[in-house]
Amino acid sequence: MPQINFHNFILKKSYFDNHSTRHGISHTYRVMFHVQNIGKRANLNHEIKLGWCAAFIHDMARKHDSYCVDHGEWAAESKLPVFMDLFHRENIDDKGIEAIRLAVSNHSVNEEIPREHPYYNTVALLKDADALDRIRISENNLEEKYLRFPESIQLVGFAKKLYYETADIEIKSYSSLLKIASKIRLEEGT
Repeated sequence: MPQINFHNFILKKSYFDNHSTRHGISHTYRVMFHVQNIGKRANLNHEIKLGWCAAFIHDMARKHDSYCVDHGEWAAESKLPVFMDLFHRENIDDKGIEAIRLAVSNHSVNEEIPREHPYYNTVALLKDADALDRIRISENNLEEKYLRFPESIQLVGFAKKLYYETADIEIKSYSSLLKIASKIRLEEGT
């Protein structure tokens, strides 16, 4: 798995155009975790860091919490340039930046890019990671049939537990989320 400097990815309310509990900091940290978890299980080693960076900015440009297919494109246009230096410090090259841009732009639309596209795995990884946190909207909003990787389907139960453990707390860092996720894993014996 690629090295990610977690301490460089601290989310702040000021990064979000519309900070909310539904699409804000806690949701973003959970999606970042799901990217790492799915990617590790699916052996998507190259795509983990790209999906991680895409998850970091994916909902920052939302204007509201209602249904919106445009916020991914808005984030790619307005937030990616802001965090480009951070991503470059993580050794992400221009092709990686393009994969991040496509994943962020595409995560909020219903269209799928072709499996043979060179950035398919990065896009699908972000979409699945974001979908695993849809439980926050309603119990029935997380539909396994829409997940792209078999490893994502295997993580549905864990994703629900992670959400319920973190729904009523403010997650201050990725490290604090990792502690909660590790506790859940220990309880499950996984």
